Amino acid sequence: MKDFMKRANELRQELVDFRRYLHENAELGDELPVTTKFVMEQLTKLGLEPKELCKSGITAVIEGKKPGKTILLRADMDALPMQEINTLPFRSKTAYAHTCGHDLHTSMLLGAAAMLIEQKDDLCGKVKLMFQPAEEIFTGSAAMLKNGLMDNPKVDASMDMHVMTEMPVNTIGCRSGFVTASCDGFKITVKGKGCHGAQPHNGIDPINTAAHILIALQELIAREAPPTQIAVLTVGHLTAGTTANIIPETAVMQGTMRCYDKELRTRLYRRFTETVTYTAKAFGAEALIEVLSNVPSIYAEPAMMEQCLGYLNELSDAFTLDYDYLVTASDDYARIAELVPSIFLAIGAAPEDPLLVYPNHNPNVIFNEDCLPLGAALFAGVAFRWLADHTKV
Repeated sequence: MKDFMKRANELRQELVDFRRYLHENAELGDELPVTTKFVMEQLTKLGLEPKELCKSGITAVIEGKKPGKTILLRADMDALPMQEINTLPFRSKTAYAHTCGHDLHTSMLLGAAAMLIEQKDDLCGKVKLMFQPAEEIFTGSAAMLKNGLMDNPKVDASMDMHVMTEMPVNTIGCRSGFVTASCDGFKITVKGKGCHGAQPHNGIDPINTAAHILIALQELIAREAPPTQIAVLTVGHLTAGTTANIIPETAVMQGTMRCYDKELRTRLYRRFTETVTYTAKAFGAEALIEVLSNVPSIYAEPAMMEQCLGYLNELSDAFTLDYDYLVTASDDYARIAELVPSIFLAIGAAPEDPLLVYPNHNPNVIFNEDCLPLGAALFAGVAFRWLADHTKV
């Protein structure tokens, strides 16, 4: 197993080159023509036959010379609709930026593919590569699943990783059970009755109604979520009106609700709907709720995670492990983890200078490229060892 780490370090410059090219050419959602072309070209150079399952959703299969099961390795590829703030020589040339680190994930998986192909003679079973678009808008995994991701060959298990700037390089966050939060994204349109600002009695004020809905939703978390369980509800967008002396017809709110426990999620969403609907009615208004996302939590299968921890120790003794790492953000890899035993790892990518540490999704974020060989070795090493331990077809 230590050979994977050694080989990954030998491939470091190639991984860095991959990452910087992808970083310069950041693309959004499932509109990833440059990224898709690049990934498919690299996979073809390795002797694989990549397929575009859906728009910018790429798969390829590495077949070992020995029989066995199939494990899926996933990397997301899309960037964020924002500009980065730095002077890096490979700063994005587009209107978007890889401030979440998906360029690193893609490069890590390309490196892992190269190493696994080098070990084909000893590889048991198959490794299915998943290069996913549209993670940031939670539609990419569903699109790939709809188009047969888990078949031909049938997937038996899966693995995903994510770089985090809150942890130094060589630190790995892991956890059994639910590890990322679910995400119920919502849009609430409050319909009132417009009128002159000097005559509020002639109308129904959607702004006042929206304000009371916002406060009521905060009370929902404060008074109905058990204090021993994590739940967060955030309204990040509220717009209404065009000028000071007009009560408008509508107000629009958008936000997310996140938690880990399935039962709590179901109960809170029911109460969320009731709270919004009846608060609006209390003010004579109407509230329409639109679902923007409904992503479950990633579930790390305990038995598989326990095996993975053993593989990590074989790979290197230099890792620092956080065994109870919870991610409050969400990831649509959860849709894969609902279907087969899966694991999720958080990979430290903090810059060495603490003054340069910013969180993911921040325009100033800089990722430490020393994490690239580690990620590639983890992908390859865990897949290789898991398949060897599960040779029964």
